[in-house]
Amino acid sequence: MYNLAIDAANTGVILEVRGIDKRFPGVHALKHVDFQLNKGEILAIVGENGAGKSTLMKVLTGIYTPDAGDIHYDGDKITFSSPREAREAGISIVHQELNLMNHLSVARNIYIGRESRGLFLNDRKINDAAGKLFEQLKVDINPAVKVGALTIGKQQMVEIAKALSFDSKVLILDEPTGALTVAETKELFNIMRDLRSRGIAMIYISHRMDEIMEISDRIAVMRDGEYINTFNTKQTNLDQIIQAMVGRVIYEEPKTFSHVPEGAPVVLETKNLVSRHVKDVSFSLRKGEILGFAGLMGAGRTETVRLIFGADKRDSGEIFINGKNVNIKTPKDAVKNGLGYLSENRKSFGLALGLSLADNAIIASLY
Repeated sequence: MYNLAIDAANTGVILEVRGIDKRFPGVHALKHVDFQLNKGEILAIVGENGAGKSTLMKVLTGIYTPDAGDIHYDGDKITFSSPREAREAGISIVHQELNLMNHLSVARNIYIGRESRGLFLNDRKINDAAGKLFEQLKVDINPAVKVGALTIGKQQMVEIAKALSFDSKVLILDEPTGALTVAETKELFNIMRDLRSRGIAMIYISHRMDEIMEISDRIAVMRDGEYINTFNTKQTNLDQIIQAMVGRVIYEEPKTFSHVPEGAPVVLETKNLVSRHVKDVSFSLRKGEILGFAGLMGAGRTETVRLIFGADKRDSGEIFINGKNVNIKTPKDAVKNGLGYLSENRKSFGLALGLSLADNAIIASLY
């Protein structure tokens, strides 16, 4: 059972990375990276795509072995050969793509592989243990409910509870708010602040700079596989962070006009779309235009585009492509009419994980 009552006064360096280097064929992913993480601290690590953040986290959690450099954890030099070794030592990661089994209960997801065994699995015991975890985290989740019935935000809390069930001293959060509502993000930040007050150190990775400025204590910047600098959050600003990330000053003026010609033809139009989750949606999209859909989680944004793409059943309404009324009933129909769809849930709806990269790249053109 995880005890959250850590002495908050017990401060100091919990994790130190010295000269970490990692190469892959044709890629120098990490170049002598150094940084320190203190007990009871939230350290944000930022950088553009390809900066090396994910590779570094995989080194810290035993997924990759570094080619050079040292990792010092809680005063000892360590080397992890697997994520399990890292978890058992107290370093856990909550990945951007959640690793949960939707058909199993919350408690079974948390304690998978560590169940109390007699003749049968002791669900009551692991439900009680999971319940105590959620009580300490101040989260209202029924340990007996199936994970698939929870919102993405609640599933995120299950992942955190699972990490803490290993007596974690360091918690890595990789893009944790990507699919959360404003309320769920606020709830997550409250949990993070509570864990910080109890001495748990956290590494927070995100591209949302406003969240980083709100929740972090320090910000470490990476660029092209190298460590650049660390800033105290209260003593810096977004311009300094962004300049360190890209290596130059960025001048961005507010948009004052549309780049789409006034008479640009309408390439996609919907009229009065209706389905189980969509009510009377109409809009038009012009050639060369970027149309944004805004709304809270559950507002119907995803459901609308799934309906247009034929992934969900349409009860009524019309879809026009280049002025022609088209009958899209399946994704195959959508592809034939020149539509493409990139799902927010790549793991479940965007990729065939059992196939190769080449197969995934061309699969839509096989229709």
